Amino acid sequence: MAAATSHAARVPAGHIALGAASLGLAATHLLVLALMPHSLWWNLALLAMTLWCIKCSWCVLRGGSPLRLLVMSALMGTSHVAMVIGMPWFGGHHASHAAHGAQHAPVMLAVAAAEFLLMFGAAWLSRHFPGRAHQFTSGKPVAVPA
Repeated sequence: MAAATSHAARVPAGHIALGAASLGLAATHLLVLALMPHSLWWNLALLAMTLWCIKCSWCVLRGGSPLRLLVMSALMGTSHVAMVIGMPWFGGHHASHAAHGAQHAPVMLAVAAAEFLLMFGAAWLSRHFPGRAHQFTSGKPVAVPA
C-alpha cells in the first residue's frame, strides 16, 4: 500500500485529471458502441479506438507523457468530424447506416469536441511538464522533478 501511495504522490494532479477524463471518454465510446447500431466493421473500429484511448489514458494517469494522448485525441477528433461530414474513406459510415437517426451526428460532434479538449489538455501538460516529452517512445512514468 505504501508503494501505491508514494507513486500517487509523484503523479501530478494534471496528469490524473487528464487521464481520468480520457478514461471517461473511453467509457463514452463503449456506451456509443452499445447504444447505437453499427456494422461489424464500424464496431471493430470503435472498439480499436476505445482500446487505444484506454492505453493512452492509462499512461497519462500513471504520470507518463501526454504526447501519445495528444496524437490519439487529434486523430480521433478529426476522424469523428470527417465521418459526420462524409469525407472520403469515412463517408461510408453514414451512407451504410440507415438506422442512424438525426441524433447521431450531434453525438459524434460532441465526442469530437471532447477529443479536441483532451488534445488541448495534453498539449498544456506537455508544455508545463516538458521533461516528460522524451517518454513519447517509452511510455514509462517518471518522478516529477522537485
